Amino acid sequence: MDLAVWKRISSFTALDSYPLLPCPHCNKVALQLDQDSIQLRAIKEHALLTASRKYRDEKQTKQTNLQQRHEAIGKSGGFWLPLLGVLGTTYLDAIDPINGEPYLFNGFFNCSACGEHVTASGVLLEPQKWLNDSKPQAKQIKVEHFSPTVPIFPLSANTPKPIGEELFDAFKHFHFDPPSSASKLRRAIEKFCDDLQIEGGNLNRKVQTLAKTHPEEASYLEPLKLIGNEGTHGSDVAELDLLYAFQMFQFVLELYDRKARFESLNDTYQKLADKVGRSKLQLGCKAAVLVDENLQLAHAELTVTTNGE
Repeated sequence: MDLAVWKRISSFTALDSYPLLPCPHCNKVALQLDQDSIQLRAIKEHALLTASRKYRDEKQTKQTNLQQRHEAIGKSGGFWLPLLGVLGTTYLDAIDPINGEPYLFNGFFNCSACGEHVTASGVLLEPQKWLNDSKPQAKQIKVEHFSPTVPIFPLSANTPKPIGEELFDAFKHFHFDPPSSASKLRRAIEKFCDDLQIEGGNLNRKVQTLAKTHPEEASYLEPLKLIGNEGTHGSDVAELDLLYAFQMFQFVLELYDRKARFESLNDTYQKLADKVGRSKLQLGCKAAVLVDENLQLAHAELTVTTNGE
């Protein structure tokens, strides 16, 4: 998972330098924005403030910063210095890309590895032009929808389908509604616990039960659960919070790959055990399995060990 790329495109990004993304068809980082495919339709600012959470948040942040600069200038003494300060901040605010002409856009990303395509839609901002601009500022875009969903990290074939479905919903909502994405991530955690048949009346108790057999995974899931709770019951979830959460959940899901690798090596283990003599083995070959009666994870020996040397 390339944290830097996802941080970058979680906000408005220069159209002419949009980064390559992982392809949902082949998982290669070869998905490139086709600028020639972009179509635009103008939209009124007041309508976009309602429709786009990111646009609204960035406009509010810029306005707050501008107000703070004006207040600081107002406290300075003299006449010319405050005047020049106001003129300078007003100019910088006017040329800020967030105050450019807003458009809705749609277009395509093309994969140079497999030749497949992904549609995208979102917001494009065209910076205002000034008479003395020798080099126009780059247009800025924020993709809010990908179809099919672009994976923030690749899912292994060993990941159970119910977990993957919830996680891809979290990936989809990440670009336009972070709280909903966090809520979907929480559901993916619930599916993970269900798949392992962890007992508990709620998710918190299930995570505490998981800690008895998988302390590392449980310790990572605990803060993710709290991020999911905030997404479900509140709204204070930032994109960076989610990216950290995805990064940690990717590690948790590697449990399935480790289990698959363990099982794939069992035949090899059996051959070596026969070669060296099973009576000499003191530890045996152990894997995490489900105990039917208690529906909890326990360790069961796959080989019977006797007194070793």
